[in-house]
Amino acid sequence: MLYARQPTDDERQELKRMTRQEVGRVGQRAQMILLSTQGHRVQEIATLFGMCEASIRFWIHRFDAGGPSELYDQERSGRPRKITHQVLDTLVQMVQGDPRDAGYLATFWTVAMLVLALANSLKVVISPSALRATLQRIGLRWGRPRLGMPTKVDPEKAQKQWAIAQAVVAAPADAAILYADASRLHLLPLVRAMWHWVGDQIRVPTPGTNDTRALFGALNIRTGQWTYLVRPRMRKEDFVAFLEHVLVVYSHGLIILIVDNYSSHTAHLVREWLASHPRLQLCYLPTRCSHLNPVENIWLQLKNKVAANRLYGSMKVLIETVDAFFDETTPVKMLTWAAI
Repeated sequence: MLYARQPTDDERQELKRMTRQEVGRVGQRAQMILLSTQGHRVQEIATLFGMCEASIRFWIHRFDAGGPSELYDQERSGRPRKITHQVLDTLVQMVQGDPRDAGYLATFWTVAMLVLALANSLKVVISPSALRATLQRIGLRWGRPRLGMPTKVDPEKAQKQWAIAQAVVAAPADAAILYADASRLHLLPLVRAMWHWVGDQIRVPTPGTNDTRALFGALNIRTGQWTYLVRPRMRKEDFVAFLEHVLVVYSHGLIILIVDNYSSHTAHLVREWLASHPRLQLCYLPTRCSHLNPVENIWLQLKNKVAANRLYGSMKVLIETVDAFFDETTPVKMLTWAAI
């Protein structure tokens, strides 16, 4: 009768570890050796594991000769891998480059193009499915890009920011320091992600004909007071009407109003109005720096909570909802949203 030799204490601990942690056939072989050392016959072990007796004897001999390490599979020879380090390096260079530089009339790479390019450059034929899996393995995903703002920088950015800082520092304690911006109210609902039942995508109705209004708003960064005005459009006349509204709200003291460089803010009509109303001073943010205006965050809160995924019966109802939204806000909440 053939039985596995008695293992040393270290070998027995390793065999027990292998039965718990090694997966598949390796853990099974360790269990077979332990059963053999406990006096179970080869025929019993073969019946228990559903294997032939020759396989049981083979692994017992392997263990007797080299211990637990001999229970692992040895490396097997096979067909050479097509996706070698050279292929991977070439693939990375291709996807980081422009297909037109490689002679292809295209603006981005596809799997079919990469298969053809690798075959032409390295004489290696790789299936589309294998190449797709390789692209995912090296960290690439197929997805839509997104549009981005140009990386241009306002040459007067530092000068404009310094002018704002000087105006704020020099302003008296009772001066109103306001950031102002304008946004559009659309009767056509904004579409935002939301929870819905699987297979039951929510349909948001449309008004058929869109209607819009301009919403001008100003935030006092010292007190959190919010001032806004709804106008038909964003023309220079509408902006002047908003400036007059601000003068009424802040009836005393200096007003510093910080805005962007929208055309209606820099129009000749606005400059004439400012010349006749020196109590209100206009400061301009650098161009392409909307992120410097905290009012943008307030518009985001408004649209996500009021305008998203809901069709209102009319523009009048939508404006009433906007009024209710701002009525419920507090100066502390405004400053929190604006991250000031």
